Amino acid sequence: MATELVTPDNVSVEMLRDLYEAAYMDVTLDEEHGVLRIREELAARAHLSESKERIQLLAVYGVKEEAQRIERLELVNRINENYVLIRAGIDDDGDLWFDYCILVKGGLTKKAIVQATRAFLMLVPKAVNECDEDGIVE
Repeated sequence: MATELVTPDNVSVEMLRDLYEAAYMDVTLDEEHGVLRIREELAARAHLSESKERIQLLAVYGVKEEAQRIERLELVNRINENYVLIRAGIDDDGDLWFDYCILVKGGLTKKAIVQATRAFLMLVPKAVNECDEDGIVE
């Protein structure tokens, strides 16, 4: 029997919620915003793009208010240099964000989606622990 691929034609936020629940992940659907909230090693969100061609994973950490912008940017640079699978940045409020894009276009297995999500959820706290040399992340 062939493995059914997840494609832009059959993916939905509800399908992703069911997939994560089947993988024993703590997930809730924010119907108002069309976002999944995942609580595992950290709190993250999963958003399906309008075209349904990608799943965007996002996690945000607070940064100590007294941290200078240069310290924040140096942290982002260290993370992006050492962790190429995830991307880090600083938002307008000065908080540290991480994201990762799972491409659905062309199709992928449900297992691949779960594995990519778990990798993101594992790598983000590891990156913070290893790269926050100045102790600016709350």
